[in-house]
Amino acid sequence: MCIIIGASGQVGSQLIHHLTKSGITAIAVARDPDRIADKNIQVRKADLLDTGQVIETCRGATTAFLITPENPVTEDIMGDTRIILNNYREAVEANHIRRVVLLSCVGAHVEGNTGNILLSRLLEDTFSDADIEKVIIRPSYYYSNWLGYMETAEQQGVLPTFFPEKLKIEMHSPHDLAAFVAGVMNSPSNQEKKQLYELAGPVKLSPADVATAFSSLLKKEVTAQSIPPDQWKETLLSVGFTENTAVNLIDMTQAVIDGLAAPEFPEKVIRLTTTIGDYLKEV
Repeated sequence: MCIIIGASGQVGSQLIHHLTKSGITAIAVARDPDRIADKNIQVRKADLLDTGQVIETCRGATTAFLITPENPVTEDIMGDTRIILNNYREAVEANHIRRVVLLSCVGAHVEGNTGNILLSRLLEDTFSDADIEKVIIRPSYYYSNWLGYMETAEQQGVLPTFFPEKLKIEMHSPHDLAAFVAGVMNSPSNQEKKQLYELAGPVKLSPADVATAFSSLLKKEVTAQSIPPDQWKETLLSVGFTENTAVNLIDMTQAVIDGLAAPEFPEKVIRLTTTIGDYLKEV
């Protein structure tokens, strides 16, 4: 039986769909079960900051899919994450779970002030000395991160971005990611205690490339428009981020611009196939 943390998210929801379709029992874990759209899915309610609830919700599991949830309204994202990760470790040990699948991100191997990327590093470190099978998945930037700008692109012909307009980075479809993770979880346990997969899309893309894909979808001209760094914090605060989470996201953005959010083993990167254009049409 698989426990899926973050089952209401774009990756987790797709992951459960793939697992159940292949006959694997997968149970969703959510703080708010009403956010699970598919009412045929088994759901367990848990606040990830509550040790007892996390331990109980993992009861009977043989495999756990774990993420670092990002709460934009917290006043201490690093502190909250450390509590959650400690709860994960206690739940895995208490329930004798023998396999964890960790949704990390590219750049998690980098030491230093990388903002939200550091959360993934902490996730990996939490189980580094655990005598269990550890599957680490490091995806790159999600196409879906651009969807929040759809209305602005449609109405104003502008695609806002914190990145330089021509900066090319690795991106891919979160649906491809979910299918890949499902394939890994559907495979027999590996004799190796640690497996690492770094994922990217077909090609690197810039905000200008994404704007071109929006133009094709919306049948109107859309241009990428970089937000100056001195306006980043103000922009994030205006959409509901706290000072703490805004700073962490800014640090991550700068790490991406500085080239730190890159694969540790570029020669082994697995290329997912869906293009940005096809993804936008799909969603």
